Amino acid sequence: MQFDTVVIVGVGLLGGSVGLALRERQMAHKIIGVGRTGSSLQDALERGAITQIETNVRQACHQADLVVVCTPVQTVADYVAQSLPTAAPSALVTDVGSTKQTICEAVPETEHGRFCGSHPLAGSDRSGVAHASPSLFENKLTIVTPTTATTPDCIARTEQFWRALGCRTLCMSPAEHDRAVAQTSHLPHVVAAALAGNTPLDLLPLAASGWCDTTRVAAGNVELWRQIICENRQPVLAALRGFADSLEPWLAALESDDARELTRLLLLGKQQRDSVGN
Repeated sequence: MQFDTVVIVGVGLLGGSVGLALRERQMAHKIIGVGRTGSSLQDALERGAITQIETNVRQACHQADLVVVCTPVQTVADYVAQSLPTAAPSALVTDVGSTKQTICEAVPETEHGRFCGSHPLAGSDRSGVAHASPSLFENKLTIVTPTTATTPDCIARTEQFWRALGCRTLCMSPAEHDRAVAQTSHLPHVVAAALAGNTPLDLLPLAASGWCDTTRVAAGNVELWRQIICENRQPVLAALRGFADSLEPWLAALESDDARELTRLLLLGKQQRDSVGN
C-alpha cells in the first residue's frame, strides 16, 4: 500500500507512531504533520515522524491521498470536516479516536465513501511524539467502525491500511464499539483513577508493584481522558453501575467470612486474566 501525500493531524504518541511506521515501511513519499504548536511539530520532524510541517489543515490536505486524524476525540469530527473538501477525491480519511459514534455521526453520509472511523487498541500512559514508536501497532487490534453508509471499498482500504502497519482488524458498528470499549478501556481507567485518588497520602510510600500496576493508566493525560469519558458518557455510566453491582458478592463474602465464595471470585478473576495473557 503506497501513498504520495499523507497528512497526520495531531503528531503525538499515536500520530507520531503512524508517521514512523509509514516511513519505516516506505509507504509514503511525503508525510505532512499538522498541529497547533511549532515545538511539537519540530520535535516530530526531528524524530523523523513527518517530513513537513503545516499549521493549516485545509492547506495541508490539498490533494492528500491519506489523512489520519489523531487529535483528542472532541476535535476529531471538526478536523475530518476540514480535511475532506481539499483532500483528493479518492482519498482515505480515518481517525484513531477512542470513541466512535459521535464522530461517525458528525461526518455527512455522502462522505462515507472516503471516511471510515477506526480505533487502534495501542497506546501508553505516556504522551507525546517522544514516546512514539514505529512498532506500536504490531500485533495490536484496530477496530474499524463503518456505518451503514460506508462503502465496501472504503472499509476495505481502511482495514488494509492498518494491516499494513502490523495490526489485526475487526469491524464493529460505532455504537457497538463504544459499548465495548466502555467496559474494556474506559471503565478500567475510571476505576484506576478512583483507586489512586482514594489512597491516603500518608500510605503512598507503601505503594508497591501491585498498586502501581493496577493504577498505571491513571497516569494518562487528564484532558484527553476527560474528553473520552464525556463523549462516551452513557456507556461508561452503564459499565460503572455494572461494576458497582459486581462488588456486592465480594462485600457479602467478606461480611459472612465465606472463604469458598472468595476463592470462587478470585479464581474467576484469575481465569479471565490468564485467558488474555500478558
